[in-house]
Amino acid sequence: MKRFPFVGLLSGFILWSVAFLSLYAVQATGCKLGWHQIPVGPISLLRLVLSGVLLLTLALLYVIDIRWLRPPVNAGKDERQMIMRISKVVHIAAAAATFVTFAGIFWLTLC
Repeated sequence: MKRFPFVGLLSGFILWSVAFLSLYAVQATGCKLGWHQIPVGPISLLRLVLSGVLLLTLALLYVIDIRWLRPPVNAGKDERQMIMRISKVVHIAAAAATFVTFAGIFWLTLC
């Protein structure tokens, strides 16, 4: 498969923004439907679903990192390799932003 190095520059934060919108959509829907009052073990159903959104986002960030941001074995020091390295740093920043932004689901009041 041909690699597209510019995908990495945007993919991490595009995924973060989609996950951010999804998180708030799930949170609003869960509050309206009363998922925060349904216990699933020691936590509520809403907190479990929101944790799943966080884990799914981090897993997708990891898959994108493995799929597109691994430099080719035979790559020289050219623009493509430099873009891929910058993309990797941006992608790590997106993963950190995802965790920091979504971490409140573990201790904040949901509704």
